[in-house]
Amino acid sequence: MNHYPQVPAFDYPLPVGLIELEEGTRLVADLVGIEPSDVRIGMPVEVEWQDLDPDLTLPAFKPAG
Repeated sequence: MNHYPQVPAFDYPLPVGLIELEEGTRLVADLVGIEPSDVRIGMPVEVEWQDLDPDLTLPAFKPAG
C-alpha cells in the first residue's frame, strides 16, 4: 500500500503490486477494482490498460475472473 507521497491524481491508500508475468518479467503497477484489504500475495490478476492522456497509456492490474 502506498500512503505517501500523495499525488493529487491518485486516491489513497493506493494499492500497488509486484506483478510477475507468465514470461518471467516482473513489474510494479497499480492494482484496480479491489479493496486494499482484499489484496493477497499470489492472487491471479489480468491487465487493464489506463489511458491517462493522449500520450500516456499505463498498465494496471485487476483481480482475474
